[in-house]
Amino acid sequence: MRFSHRVRALTIPEGLRDEIAAHIAASHPHEAGGYLACTRRDGRLDATEHIPLDNESQRPRRRFVARPTDDLPPEPRVFYHSHTSASTPSGLTGTDRRNIRDRFALVVFAPHGEPYSYRLFRLGLFDWREVAVTAQETTEDMARLPRLV
Repeated sequence: MRFSHRVRALTIPEGLRDEIAAHIAASHPHEAGGYLACTRRDGRLDATEHIPLDNESQRPRRRFVARPTDDLPPEPRVFYHSHTSASTPSGLTGTDRRNIRDRFALVVFAPHGEPYSYRLFRLGLFDWREVAVTAQETTEDMARLPRLV
C-alpha cells in the first residue's frame, strides 16, 4: 500500500529525535542510519519507533549501507541516514538517489555529530520531492525542524 503522494509532513517526537541524535553521536564520524516506524494520519506521517541499523559500508565516513533485518518496520516507514562531512550536502546525493529503495528518505545533516538539519524526501513517479519535517511540541503546536538547503 503506497500513500506517499498524499503525505505532506513527517512529525518526529522529541524522544525519537533524541534517540536518532544519540545513534548519530555514537557513530560519528561515520554515517549512521536506520528506520522510523510511522503511522499515517491525514496528510502526515507520525514517527512512532526508532530502529537503528549498523553501518556495513566499506567507506562508513562517506556512505551508509545496511542489510535489511527482521526488525524492518512495515510501511509506512522512513529510512534515515546521517551526512557527517561538512562537504556533504544536507540533501540527497546522487548515490542516495540511486541506492535508497524506500519511498521516504530522511537526511540528518550532522557534521559535528549533532543533528543540524532534517530534510525528508519522498520518491514520486520520476524523482524525489522534499516534504516538511516537524516537531510536535503539543497536540496543537507543530514546529518545523531546522533544515539547510
